[in-house]
Amino acid sequence: MRTVSLVVLGALSLCAPAVAVEPRLPKAGAVLVDEDRGEVILSATVQFPEGKECIDSYGERIQAFVGCARAAGGDAKMAGYFVFLVDVPTEDVHAAMTKLGCKPRVHYSMTEGRKRVGWKPTTTAADFLQGDPVALSVFWKKGERTEEPAAKWVERPYQDFVTERVMVEGKPVEKPWTPHFVYHGSGAIHKSGTGCIACPCDCAGGLIADNRNPLYEPKPLVKFDTSKAPKAGTQVYIRIRPTITRE
Repeated sequence: MRTVSLVVLGALSLCAPAVAVEPRLPKAGAVLVDEDRGEVILSATVQFPEGKECIDSYGERIQAFVGCARAAGGDAKMAGYFVFLVDVPTEDVHAAMTKLGCKPRVHYSMTEGRKRVGWKPTTTAADFLQGDPVALSVFWKKGERTEEPAAKWVERPYQDFVTERVMVEGKPVEKPWTPHFVYHGSGAIHKSGTGCIACPCDCAGGLIADNRNPLYEPKPLVKFDTSKAPKAGTQVYIRIRPTITRE
């Protein structure tokens, strides 16, 4: 009898309609800290900063592609550079990440960071921003004409919007962007005011950095592909999930 019951229940579950699971979302102007899932969710709007570095063309930039509209008690210095403009201050993002247990380890003011630029014979671990590694993604809801409610949500890893170019035997080669993101928190700890969240190089102005190289130099040659992002004005959400070091 038990075997028959399990088979019947299995058949019923296969026939049942799929249930759309709506993601937990922050309220406007607030940060969602989901301690059960170990992540922070931010609300943002898409903008295309035409003419800025690395937007649909290869270049070097220190400004993040995702950042806050406000920082250090005022308008963020780099707000016009971001593609994903978050509606809370940088300091609120930092407070949420530390509440989750994310640990910055090596952080600097931008002035101090400039003293540690690039590769040199004396380079040490202290010349790299350091902290718990993090993964970022962007998700948004598609048009209402989609038949399956669960399929209306689209999510992409942050790095999938960007490609990187390297020189191989004097020739440019395009490759996936393969950053190593760590949470250092410098932008909030030292009140840089940039608004940057996740920088494409090891920059002390933001909260998260790609620390494959030492501070500031060399910068990777990258391009943000706007065709992979939803149209300007779209409401999107940023998911930040750290791998928290536990003693």
